[in-house]
Amino acid sequence: MQKLKLLVFTIYCLAFFASTQSIATVIAQDTTQDFNNTIESVYTVGSDGVTQVSHHIKIINNTPTVYLKQYALKTSYSGLSNIAVKDRNGNKIPSNQTNDGLGTSIGITFEDQAVGQGKSRDFYIEYQNHDLATIAGRVLEVHIPKLGDSNSFYTNKTTLITPAYFSLPVRITPEPKTTDFKQTNVISTFDRPSGESISAIYGQEQVYKMTLRYSLENPTNSPALTQISLPPDTPFQKMHYHALDPLPNEMKKDLDGNWIATYRIPANTAIVIHLTAEAKVTLDPNLNIPFSNPTKGHIKNLKYWESDDPFIIDKTQAYTTPREIYDFVVQSLEYSREELTLKNISRLGAIEAFNHPYSAVCQEFTDAFITIARANKIPARRLIGYAYTENSVLRPLSFEGDILHSWPEYYSFEKNLWIQIDPTWGDTTGGIDYFKQFDLNHIVFSINGISSSLPYPAGAYKIKSEDTKDVEVSIGEKFPNISPQISTRMVQKKFFFIPIPGMYEMQIINDTGQAWYDIETNVTSVNSEVGVVFNKKPRIETLLPFQTLNFDVTFFTENISIPKDESININYLDLKTNTLLYESSTQTIKAGPKIIKQIQNTQTIIYLGIGIVVIALVTGSVLVLRQRRESALRRQSQEAQKQTQILH
Repeated sequence: MQKLKLLVFTIYCLAFFASTQSIATVIAQDTTQDFNNTIESVYTVGSDGVTQVSHHIKIINNTPTVYLKQYALKTSYSGLSNIAVKDRNGNKIPSNQTNDGLGTSIGITFEDQAVGQGKSRDFYIEYQNHDLATIAGRVLEVHIPKLGDSNSFYTNKTTLITPAYFSLPVRITPEPKTTDFKQTNVISTFDRPSGESISAIYGQEQVYKMTLRYSLENPTNSPALTQISLPPDTPFQKMHYHALDPLPNEMKKDLDGNWIATYRIPANTAIVIHLTAEAKVTLDPNLNIPFSNPTKGHIKNLKYWESDDPFIIDKTQAYTTPREIYDFVVQSLEYSREELTLKNISRLGAIEAFNHPYSAVCQEFTDAFITIARANKIPARRLIGYAYTENSVLRPLSFEGDILHSWPEYYSFEKNLWIQIDPTWGDTTGGIDYFKQFDLNHIVFSINGISSSLPYPAGAYKIKSEDTKDVEVSIGEKFPNISPQISTRMVQKKFFFIPIPGMYEMQIINDTGQAWYDIETNVTSVNSEVGVVFNKKPRIETLLPFQTLNFDVTFFTENISIPKDESININYLDLKTNTLLYESSTQTIKAGPKIIKQIQNTQTIIYLGIGIVVIALVTGSVLVLRQRRESALRRQSQEAQKQTQILH
């Protein structure tokens, strides 16, 4: 009889469960020739988000001389509960669990010896996990990460059971083999020969409510203008401002699509700006929201994005697509939780991130991706904001300020769209693919593209002497569905405080906390003999919340007449649908003579004013000279008369 080998293989299955995931990877000696391993996993998500996990593992001996004595499964979760190991008959198998602060290990030592070719170990490992699924409002997210690889198991099958309350998944990767409704559940099955991860999102959109606080200070002896960045609309995010107090002196949109509010701060004064708002985040882009197209500035070498560095240029040759760059960054950098213990997190930039790969936080993952992408002439930029997470270990927030988050986006010329990705969470969650499928958890506060650091996001506007909580975000219930409300003021222009008949500044005011897009202003006179002409046609690409836009307009009569009151109608049209967007009230203006049409623009008024002043000065000079000449002549006449009297 062949002598039994004394080799006892210990198989360690590492299950790195990220936020909503589970991985199992055999890392001991290559045992595929000695054992035939199969696994069937069932993930049952409860209505409270707690997931019951059951791994049915069967290990069959391929040889008569090697047998399995020990088995261990280690997870990166510390919160596993109700852990149990059972044989196929339901009898408990003794096990031990240890928690090292970084996860939980479940170890099994089999008391008997299953020796002989064809003999098997058939057992179950079961537990409850609070991090595999996330329920926020009416949105359910489930992420099951990579489970081994093509060499780990002969067969690898997974069943995902979710409450029917959330209906079918809106996005699921990979496509399930089957999906069925059964009573109160939705059951999806997968064959995973390569152990690929599974990501499923149930729900099209998520609503968040937020309160943001901006502290501004002017310590100088003169008034100052200060700008802040407010959360903007993007194709994947729609904003509604309930209140912005106080209102800014000016609102505008910059080249990256940021909403910039300008405030005038008196000398030696500090003010606090409060914004209460709601954000609707969607999986699919809203193509009605315009976005900034990429420019040369989005592939430029900048501080923190040293795309002309030799190291970066070398990596550019090897990693040429956004997917390859994402994978390289995730594999090269390791998230450092020690950095979060520092009072001030210093931004390293891409080169220093690669020089110190174990000291990376979200800024470094973001900068590294952007830099290599730009070196490949792929437009890329940085998003900064809030990422909703219920597990800060698996989905950390590590940006300066109020512990925000940063992640990159790149421009896809194929899709004609900016695409958001998150290599930081791709690293910390143990394999969830945040390149192929994004989520509903990221809220953009500001966009850095033309500049690598400006504008600053909400949470970064603080007075040094104060320690305040400036960012508060929670799950909302319903996004406000409102219609446009637009006020119009007609302000008559003046020249040296004298009203100019027919010449007006038209002020268009958004009275709502939402932005409106692609608007055309239609101004008509009730009297057909009154003409209307704009210095610049009032087509509005974006009307920001509470924003005021100004346009010069002139009203004139076709015939020669004195200025008189006329009635005008103002309507706002949706350019995309050519339908009425908002109907303003009828207003009264004073139409001027036809000649006023020729001097409608400001420059002409200035030139006209200068001309009038010059004419006035010349005329005045002539009059003064004439008066002086006449005075001189009178004096000469008087002198002559006196001389005549003396002679006589």
